[in-house]
Amino acid sequence: MEFSGFIQKVFEKIDKLDKEKIKEIIRELSAEKELYRIVFDSMIEGVIVTNWEKKVILINRAMEDFISVPKQKVLNRELCECKFDPEIEEVIEEGIADEKKIIDREVHVASKDKTFLVSVLPLKDDDRYLGHIIILVDITEKRQREIQLRRAESLAALTTLSAGVAHEIKNPLTSIDIHIQLLKKEMRLIKEQIGDSERVESIEKMISIIKEEIDRLNSIVQDFLFAVRPMSITLSKENINNLILDTVDFLKYELQQKGIKVTLDLDDNLPLIMVDPKYLHQALLNIIKNAMQAINHENGEIKIKTEEDISGDVLVHIADNGEGIPEHLMQKIFEPYFTTRKSGTGLGLVIVYKIIKELGGDIRLRSKEGKGTIFTIKLPVYEKRKKLLTYEVKNETQVADSR
Repeated sequence: MEFSGFIQKVFEKIDKLDKEKIKEIIRELSAEKELYRIVFDSMIEGVIVTNWEKKVILINRAMEDFISVPKQKVLNRELCECKFDPEIEEVIEEGIADEKKIIDREVHVASKDKTFLVSVLPLKDDDRYLGHIIILVDITEKRQREIQLRRAESLAALTTLSAGVAHEIKNPLTSIDIHIQLLKKEMRLIKEQIGDSERVESIEKMISIIKEEIDRLNSIVQDFLFAVRPMSITLSKENINNLILDTVDFLKYELQQKGIKVTLDLDDNLPLIMVDPKYLHQALLNIIKNAMQAINHENGEIKIKTEEDISGDVLVHIADNGEGIPEHLMQKIFEPYFTTRKSGTGLGLVIVYKIIKELGGDIRLRSKEGKGTIFTIKLPVYEKRKKLLTYEVKNETQVADSR
C-alpha cells in the first residue's frame, strides 16, 4: 500500500527528526484519525467497509443501529456475521458476486416495515480490488411523508369533485325514493282490488330491489359527503377499552353470522384518551367491517389489543387472519376510490384516515398476502393534551405580561 505524501516525507526524514518532533507528528496524526472517526460515526448513512476476504474492517454507528449488532461482534469477521435482513442481504450478495456497482437500490424490509436505499461499491486503489463499501440509507420517513402528501392531495381533489357530485345525485335519489313509496301504496290498493297474484308479487319484488339499490346509492352519497365536509369535533375524555367493547357488541350478530371469533387483549391501566367518541366509533366500525370482509374462510379471527406506547400515547391494534394485501397495493389503501372489493366505494378507509387524523392521532398498517392485516391506531391521551394546553396558556400569559 502506498503512503500519502505527508507520511512518505516523514518516513524519508525520520532519522533526522528528534523525539519531540516525532511526538508532535504522532499527535497530529492521532487527532486527524479521531476527527475522521467522529465524522464516520456521525453520518446518518450506515456504512460497512470490507477487505478482499469479505471481512469487516470498518463499521459506523448508524450501521450498528440498522443491523442491531455491536461493532465488537463484527469487526475483523466475515460479512455474514452482520446478520442483514434477507431482502438487503440479497442485494449485497448480488453486488459482491458480480463485482459491480449497485447504487441506491430501494429495498422494503417487511419484518421491520422499513424502506432502505442499498448501495454496494467496489473498494479500489487504482486497478487493485481491495474490498467493498456497503451503504444503507433509511428512507422510511421520507416515503411515509410522500404517501401522506399524496393522500392529502387526493383528499383535496375528492373534496372539490365529490361536493358537486353528491349534491347533484342526492336530490334525484330523494325524489325517486318518494315515488317508490307512492308506487308501493298504489300496489297495495291494486292488491286489495284483485287479490294475490304472481304478477303483483313479481312487481313488489322488483320494487323492493329498486328500493335496496336506492338505499345503497344513498349510503354511497353519505360517505362522499362525510369525506368532504369539515368535521365538527367535540372532544371528551374517554376510555378506549369501553369504546372498543361497545363497537364489538354493536357488530356481534354480524360476526356470529360470519362465524368470526373476536379475541380481546385490553390493557386495564391505560390513560384516558381525548377524542370524539361518535367519530372514533365510526372509525373502529369501518376497520372491523373491513377485516370481516377480508376473511373468506372458516376459523376467521379478529384480534384487538390495546397498550400504552413508549411515548405515552394509546395504541389500538386490530389484526385479522384474512386474505391480506399485496405489497404493491399497500401504499394505495388510504387513497380515495381505491378498493379491492367488487362492491366497494373506496371511501371506507379514507373516512377512517380522516377521522384519526382529525382526532390528532395516526394510523398505519402491516399486511402480508395470505396471512392477514394489522391496523395500528395511535391516539392522544388526556394528560398530554392537558399539559400542552397548560403550556400554551402559560406562554400566552408570559407574552401578555411582556407587553
